[in-house]
Amino acid sequence: MLLTRKFPRSSGVLMPVSSLHGPFGIGVLGVEAMEFIDFLCDGGFHAWQILPVEHTGMCNSPYKCISAFAGEPMLIDPRMLLEMGLVTGDDIFERKTDVSDVFVEHDVVREKQWKLLRTAFARAKDNPDSDIYKSYKAFNPFWQDEYALFVAILQHFNYIPWYDWPDDGLRSHDEAALRDFREKNEEELELHRFIQWVFDMQWRKLRDYASGRDISLIGDMPIYVSENSVDVWSRRELFGADEAGKFTAIGGVPPDYFAPEGQCWGNPIYNWELLEKEGYVWWIDRVRTVLERYDVVRLDHFRAFDSYWRIPGGSDTARNGKWIKGPGMALFEALNKELGDLTLSVIAEDLGIIDSNVEVLLEKTGLRGMRVLQFGFSGDELHLPHNFVEETVAYTGTHDNTTLLAWLYTLDPEERRKALFYVGFNGDWFIGGPNCEVAKAWMHTLFMASSSLIVVPIQDLLGYGSDTRINTPGTPAGNWRFRVRAGVLRDIDTGFYRELHMAYQREDFVTKFAKKAEDDPTG
Repeated sequence: MLLTRKFPRSSGVLMPVSSLHGPFGIGVLGVEAMEFIDFLCDGGFHAWQILPVEHTGMCNSPYKCISAFAGEPMLIDPRMLLEMGLVTGDDIFERKTDVSDVFVEHDVVREKQWKLLRTAFARAKDNPDSDIYKSYKAFNPFWQDEYALFVAILQHFNYIPWYDWPDDGLRSHDEAALRDFREKNEEELELHRFIQWVFDMQWRKLRDYASGRDISLIGDMPIYVSENSVDVWSRRELFGADEAGKFTAIGGVPPDYFAPEGQCWGNPIYNWELLEKEGYVWWIDRVRTVLERYDVVRLDHFRAFDSYWRIPGGSDTARNGKWIKGPGMALFEALNKELGDLTLSVIAEDLGIIDSNVEVLLEKTGLRGMRVLQFGFSGDELHLPHNFVEETVAYTGTHDNTTLLAWLYTLDPEERRKALFYVGFNGDWFIGGPNCEVAKAWMHTLFMASSSLIVVPIQDLLGYGSDTRINTPGTPAGNWRFRVRAGVLRDIDTGFYRELHMAYQREDFVTKFAKKAEDDPTG
């Protein structure tokens, strides 16, 4: 009998672009990224889920970007600049030296990459009749000029946040002051426009490669923007900020699984009343942009669209917050009206403190929510695999969780026994590494689940421990540094994953069953 499904059964692997191996101290949008896509194909996977690739601020968190639209310059592949004749072999050699191949050293990478990008821009500018120069001059997304201006001023003041800039006119977005700065720093603004053109060109090449291999790119859109961002500086009225950069309220979450004291993120919250009056144009532009960049996007902190945790500005603890009603379905109706049905292209991150109102909103939007295996064995039965439903995306863990093996280690003996019994494993659970038997048992359980899409962090495919955790929420340092080593993907048994896809009907589900129906009309 042919089953009717709203969503195809598919699979993906979670890994930030920055975590790719390679010679530049950080993963880039080049050959290693394409090799990773080849690896996904070999294993029968359908998607690569990444973290935000927008321009990260000095705190290095991809969830604290200085623009909701511009790409991260550190992810640009220097080798493609060499192919374009914009840098030399010596430039590339210097870019490679003194960088770690084990983890991302953000400050080192940033300094070397900016030097290389300035060299590339100078060479492009020296040849104004070239196709390269003409192409980058023609690149002009709606957000670019304001972004270039903001970054130029930010660098002019040595990355001091905009609300601490010593120039009152620039801080308050005074048009006369900005016009004067533009006239004196036009070349610097051109540099940032050029860099965004290069990022866009490399990203499109990678996405085309992924599309040619039938691999979807799943992006991630933080609900909030950074307080030190062009978005807030240029439209502070949308974020409850005054000219001096004082915020009436900031975002976060109350005490939960990840942080017993709650999390005080510091991001400004939205002026939803003003956004509604403007027809949610800012949000429509944002979602349209990310859906042009990715095939699917995970919408972070979905519950805040129903109600959000409002912390008074200046607070240093999340405990002072309270729940405030969010925009609800009105925002999603505006998005659907302008962008079309988002059901297949948006995933709702509905983790954390979820009440019935959030559940109702999720059902009205028609979006898929998330399930996390680790949570199911910590008391939340909704996250136990036998309770998963088709309208969900299931993970062993997310970028905010520790790895599967590290999580097993943290369980007390009785909890661990029950969890291992659940997946039918009675061997040596503490033996890790690629293709370890305990990880395979969990993969069987995940692939078997009813969730239409399942996603596995790369660390769990590799059987890694806690030292490869990407992020520990509520901690200010030591995050976003994980990288895979060269060659380790070859150690993963892709044949095993191909079998899993076939066994649990996750291999090209739509094509396979459409053909079956055609061959056998009786079902």
